[in-house]
Amino acid sequence: MSHVVYDSGVLIAAAKNDRRFLGRHKALLRSGGIPIVPAGVLAQCWDVRASAAILHWVLSGCLVVPLTETGAKAAAVLCQENKTSDVIDASVVLASIAYDEAPILTDDLGDIRALADCANRRRIRVERP
Repeated sequence: MSHVVYDSGVLIAAAKNDRRFLGRHKALLRSGGIPIVPAGVLAQCWDVRASAAILHWVLSGCLVVPLTETGAKAAAVLCQENKTSDVIDASVVLASIAYDEAPILTDDLGDIRALADCANRRRIRVERP
């Protein structure tokens, strides 16, 4: 089973009804893939307005992974090693690692790639939604 990790840029694309992303999401689900959303990413993008219905639909097909105490500490350590402070970005990279270096979809290519490199995971694919 294949996994793909979604960063906040992906959920923003969903909320904006981005047809290209929505097609990619549907194809992933049809193939049996599982989109992974770290809980911090969900917190950044959650919207309860009726206009966010497509975001809710996308999330219904995703596995939201919690940010545990262990995960929070690991994200902080990765940020310290990379000399950055975005623990949500770090949690995205750690989710990828936890799911066999699953590809990451993000609009934040540079920061995510730098964190993956810092974690010695240069094989992780980082691409736009």
